[in-house]
Amino acid sequence: MSNDLAISEREREILRLVATGATNQQIALQLHISPNTVKVHLRNIFSKIGVVSRTEATVYAIRHGLVAISAEQGAEPTKVSIAEEVSAQAGPAPAVPEAAPPAWLASEPAPIPTTSEAVAVPSHSIESTAIPASTRSYTRLLWIVGSITSTLIVAIILGAFLFFPPLPPAQATATPPTPENASQRWFTHSPLPSPRNDVALVAYDLDQKLYVIGGQIDNTSSAALDRYDPVSDRWISLPNKPTALGHASAIILRGNIYVPGGENAQGKVSDLLEIYDPREQRWIQGISMPSPRSRYALVAWEGLLYVIGGWDGVQACNDVYIYNPEEHIWSEGPALLAPRQNAGAVTASGRIYVIGGSNDSGPLRESLQLDPAEAPARWKAIAPLPEAIAAPGVAAPISTLFAFDPTQHRGFQYDVSVDAWMEFTVPTNVPISSQATLLGSSIYFIGETKEYGPGIISEYKAFFTVFLPSP
Repeated sequence: MSNDLAISEREREILRLVATGATNQQIALQLHISPNTVKVHLRNIFSKIGVVSRTEATVYAIRHGLVAISAEQGAEPTKVSIAEEVSAQAGPAPAVPEAAPPAWLASEPAPIPTTSEAVAVPSHSIESTAIPASTRSYTRLLWIVGSITSTLIVAIILGAFLFFPPLPPAQATATPPTPENASQRWFTHSPLPSPRNDVALVAYDLDQKLYVIGGQIDNTSSAALDRYDPVSDRWISLPNKPTALGHASAIILRGNIYVPGGENAQGKVSDLLEIYDPREQRWIQGISMPSPRSRYALVAWEGLLYVIGGWDGVQACNDVYIYNPEEHIWSEGPALLAPRQNAGAVTASGRIYVIGGSNDSGPLRESLQLDPAEAPARWKAIAPLPEAIAAPGVAAPISTLFAFDPTQHRGFQYDVSVDAWMEFTVPTNVPISSQATLLGSSIYFIGETKEYGPGIISEYKAFFTVFLPSP
């Protein structure tokens, strides 16, 4: 690309998505960053390339080769596809391909292509023709009738508003769980065809499906990858993971599924990073972690991967490893206040939360918060859990944290604004586990105990939308 402006790789990536017609929310979802971060990047991009609108930015992207225009002969309208840029990487590190545009990008209207060819426009002569007097009289009559009709319509509308004022608009509000409606929030779905324990469970927002990766069955590590569609209630087997491991976690980042570390049935801990491309349905080998880890907490924040704590094969750890998928490098983040493994981790309100877990002292109540944007970034204690949970299942819809205790079959809700936990009812007949993931407004679990049937998928509807009249 011939471009003498200092546009970063992330800015070029955002500009390419803008050229496809993606909204700020869609760009944020695709790149796993916040919409506010997208806005900041767009302001910087507009300033650097000297444009003031998304249309001008799209034209700029086309002219400078950020997007390639291709059209089948005779097909309209022209489709715009994202051009793949290959940059030279120093050293032997394998390059991780960029995620391909999701289906919603292909359905967006294509931007108007630019061309250097002149377009011939046929000329038309305009002749002055006298309008007959009868036509002028008829036109004046129509204008008078139209004016009277318009005045009557306006008067009727004003009268309707004066004598029949409109009802106040309804407001949508999300209702948290309550004991009265708790049983109506839980659902069970078809079980995993090949049930196993210690799997990685992740929800992929772009296709609205769940992915179950690896695990262990009958003291044997599994490399299986299965996809579940909550709408059709069907399972599909996909290409196996290159390495059979359990006690790993998975996260969505830049359209791919990242699975770091894990351990085999003999307890050997791995430092591998394996990446699955759902669109191409293939696995990619990433850059190995600085040291082996399993039973860690995993989150994505502003396009970066955070591996928090975990087990190194000998002891629980307090290290935090951060992976940058653009530069393909690992770095160390702020260490936890104390070692822990099997903790839950989520992002909410721009911060990272680590909930529960265990170490040499046993199950933990302590929960932590990290604001990576602070300088220096450091972990801070928040309100502890009402009870110690050795391996909680956690999720965070609408800036509210949910923590589930699979052992005691209890649920807790954390209000970020007031730093307080509240317990809510979990029916005894539904399976919950430490493997939890958020898809839409629902939290999904995969059962790992024989009591409820291994591999059972359960769903907790965290929020309903209720319309209430304004006061």
